Order: sequence, then structure tokens, then C-alpha cells
Amino acid sequence: MIEAAPDLSLAELAAASRVDARTIRSWVAQGLLPGPTSRGPLARYPAGALERLLAILGMREELGMALAAIRQELLVATPEQLRSHAAKGAEHAARRPATAPPPPPRGSALDYLQALRAPAPPPPRMAAPEPLASKPFASAMPEPANGFEALEQYLGARGSRPQRKARAEEWLRIPITPDVELAVRGRLDAEQRARLERCADLVRDILLGKDR
Repeated sequence: MIEAAPDLSLAELAAASRVDARTIRSWVAQGLLPGPTSRGPLARYPAGALERLLAILGMREELGMALAAIRQELLVATPEQLRSHAAKGAEHAARRPATAPPPPPRGSALDYLQALRAPAPPPPRMAAPEPLASKPFASAMPEPANGFEALEQYLGARGSRPQRKARAEEWLRIPITPDVELAVRGRLDAEQRARLERCADLVRDILLGKDR
């Protein structure tokens, strides 16, 4: 005969039945088990809760009954039948691994404030990064191109440039930055010169990072 200990806590019910606390709460919510007689982290469950919990465990695990059928059986079972189911549940619980204890109850507001004032633990020491040479295939996000690199990418996307041929002809030079100028060979009319000046402005924006 299984003697149900009165006023058991949720942790004690879980330890005695090897049923985790979350499952016990679920069975309470479904009406299979009586709820606690008080609220809070020190809530206690009424006498007979362990026997009923073991009976549910025995019917589900040893007899393969669904929870709906177990609910009906609990409504009509005699005390002797309930103890028989509980005995099967106790045998099954003895073969189950122990459940993890529930998390400790929350402390008071004073404990919370003391925890906030406690010095933070030092951050874990990070291993020194390996040199890039040891990781030839390491991928990294490329940095946005600037200056001549951006100009090279921009002009490269427009197609390959023609081969240059040296000739003794008139040159038109359009300054872009103090160190860069656009030099064009040959005589140009006003419209062609205006178009080249607009191109020079575009190149200046790319070199200065304004074409974003």
C-alpha cells in the first residue's frame, strides 16, 4: 500500500514520481491532478496528490492509456483500483531516471538589488586570432571601394577600355582633383567638351566617395 505524504511541494512530487515539474503542471491544468493549496514558490499540494500522480503514470506508461481515458478512469475508480494503478506507477517510476530539480524560487527584491550591485565577473579570455596566413580560405566582408579602386570598378563595369596609341596630337586636359586630371587627345567641339566635363564631374564624385 502506498502512503501519500501530505502537503508535498512540486519538487517533492517530481522527485518521488520521476515526472518532471512541467508535466505535473500540465496534468494539473487538465484537471487530472489537484492544484496546490497555496500560491508562490512554497506552494504545497494536498494529501493524495502523489498517489494520484503515480496512478496516472501507471495507467499511461504501463497500460498505454490516453489521457482522455485516464480522466474517465479516475472518475469511476475505487480507492483499491487507484492504489493498484499507483503501485504500477511506482514500479515504473523506480525504473525511470531522476528528473532535474526545478529552478530555485525567485528571491526577494533585496536579493535582486544586491545582485545588481555585485561586481560583474570578468569576461572570458578570448583566444588570440590566428594570422591570416594560417587561414588562406577565410572569408571576410570586403570593405567598400574608395578612390581609384572605386573608379576602376565603375569603369570596368562599363566595358574594356581601348588600347592607347601614341600620337602627336592636340590634348585637352580637364582637372578633376589637385592630383588627377582628364586628358583627351584631339580637337573637340563645344558639345563634346561639355560631355567630357560632365564625365570629369562624375569621376570626381567617385574618387571623393560621393557616388554612393
